[in-house]
Amino acid sequence: MKKNFIFYFNLFALFIVLLLIQGVYSAYYYKISAIIDFLPFESKSSINPYIWNENGLVEILQNIFLLVSVFFIFRFIYGHKYESRHIFFTIFIYSYFIGLIYYFFEEISWGQHIFFWESNEFFLKFNNQAETNFHNMSNLLNELPRTLLLIWCSFSFLVCYFFNESKQFLKFKIFIFPNDNLKKISFLLLFFVIPDLIVDKFNLHPGYPIDWITEIRLYEILDLITFNYVRLSELQELIFDYYILSHSYYLIKNI
Repeated sequence: MKKNFIFYFNLFALFIVLLLIQGVYSAYYYKISAIIDFLPFESKSSINPYIWNENGLVEILQNIFLLVSVFFIFRFIYGHKYESRHIFFTIFIYSYFIGLIYYFFEEISWGQHIFFWESNEFFLKFNNQAETNFHNMSNLLNELPRTLLLIWCSFSFLVCYFFNESKQFLKFKIFIFPNDNLKKISFLLLFFVIPDLIVDKFNLHPGYPIDWITEIRLYEILDLITFNYVRLSELQELIFDYYILSHSYYLIKNI
């Protein structure tokens, strides 16, 4: 099992590296094309829409990870159907399952990204992107679930140090952190969260000028360090979803 995890984790990490390389090329093309003679120079900085935009590669992978995770958690619940007599544990599992389904449907805008229907008047009026979802309607509906996801995927491994081995908490501990391999994904996520968090909290970013010069400036260095030359929120969500997929996989393996 460990060898399988290492293989898929390395494959996932390689995919992220390729995304970052492509992101550097797109975001800093105006500098790269000034250095490399055979590239036509253009004052252009962008992201690849086929990778980062709605229904792009990253979002499609996110949705696949979530859909498979929903299936795995359903199998886990079915496997514990006649085993669990702990009411709070049962409520916890079903709440997680319902939350995961909600997360999946929000990501596909409840089917709008697949079937391309028009949003009704309510969502056209109150949704920031005129989509059929709730998380784009307010910062609370977006940032609160995102923060909870960040805590879950980054710090679940700490539960090993705070939950004792009594029968009362053992099932919760096994559910929250079913395999030590998940720690590697948590560290990967924190690697893409902490630099941006530091720059944001200490207000270190000088802002973006509108000129196109080839000298390297502070904001470009900070964008490189914080990975803001790609859609960082989408990259973080991809790691969220990979964590959830791996977590749900280990749950059914532990039944």
